[in-house]
Amino acid sequence: MLPLLQLGKSSLASQAFVKGLIQGAIYAGIVIALLFLCLLPLIVKHIRKKQAKKAATIRGKKSSKVRASQELEMSLKPEEPGKPTVTTFSESHILEKQDKRAS
Repeated sequence: MLPLLQLGKSSLASQAFVKGLIQGAIYAGIVIALLFLCLLPLIVKHIRKKQAKKAATIRGKKSSKVRASQELEMSLKPEEPGKPTVTTFSESHILEKQDKRAS
């Protein structure tokens, strides 16, 4: 009779162990999910900050290339002596008339 009691106890013990193991796994899953949900805004903020830095560096490189090409174009255009570099519409109109008369 003694071996039957031990068999019954061991089966109860193993059932309790399996039940506790399953319950622990479920609780651990819930805790991990809650932690992830709480940390999700911080993760998203970090990712967006990284993307913003990367975009800013790309924009900076593009704008420096554009500026360099514009400066190159400006330096290739010869300046005519005696003519202002910045003119209003009326000044440019008058200068065009003078150029036509001179030709």
